Amino acid sequence: MADLTVTAADVRPLDGAVVRRFLAAAAIDVGAPVYLSAAGTVSEADGSAYASSCAIGVCVAVQPGGASTTAAAAGEYVDVVLSGPIGGCSCTYGTLYYVDDDAGVMADAAGTKDCIVGIGLDANTLLVRVQQIDFS
Repeated sequence: MADLTVTAADVRPLDGAVVRRFLAAAAIDVGAPVYLSAAGTVSEADGSAYASSCAIGVCVAVQPGGASTTAAAAGEYVDVVLSGPIGGCSCTYGTLYYVDDDAGVMADAAGTKDCIVGIGLDANTLLVRVQQIDFS
């Protein structure tokens, strides 16, 4: 299993991406898969438990004026690609990328609870297409 390499400063939505802004419940790195809480906030997805493995997309930006452009603090807004292509990832064409058991990480093998985040389109592009495949 290999983790997907993400260069936070280079992560960005590409043409055709569907982006929505959410409030961060905790610290979130740009390039991390995120899940949505019942409160409507997002946190970094973690494949070790069902609730946190249900990714909705990938964080691609922090609100303007935040303390950092590559990581959000709790209470800051983040832009999340819900579907579509993002740049700034070192991908392999045709490889599926899953939520890893380490929070905020994607890997080419599933974590404890299977959730596909997307598929590599080329060496630098991930097509975000979330699919939860382990419902237990």
